[in-house]
Amino acid sequence: MKKLIFFPILILAILNTSCSEDEIDSSLAGNWSGTYTGDDRGAWTVNVNSSGVVTGVATSSRNSETYAINGTVAENGMLSATLGTTTEGGEFVGQLREDNEAIGTWSNAGANASGSWNGERQ
Repeated sequence: MKKLIFFPILILAILNTSCSEDEIDSSLAGNWSGTYTGDDRGAWTVNVNSSGVVTGVATSSRNSETYAINGTVAENGMLSATLGTTTEGGEFVGQLREDNEAIGTWSNAGANASGSWNGERQ
């Protein structure tokens, strides 16, 4: 009888420890920064946490405005983020690579502006 009670408890303990939050490749986590060009230009910096959540800012050198960058990075390094706000902003998408290089595009349909960005992991 003791074995019958112990076995389900053991199974639950194993399942509980194996159901952790998804994490990305550790070579993608950390601080990244670079520049963007096109219809606007400036610098950007983001932090990628171990769960792939991206937070940061882009600062325009043309108008000195700062725009929030919020999004996610998938396990394969694909970055998908909003630039500014979802109602008054655009997209910041691209690839963070294991060799510490980053490249992508940005766009803001409301401002009819777009361009590219690149950078590296710090």
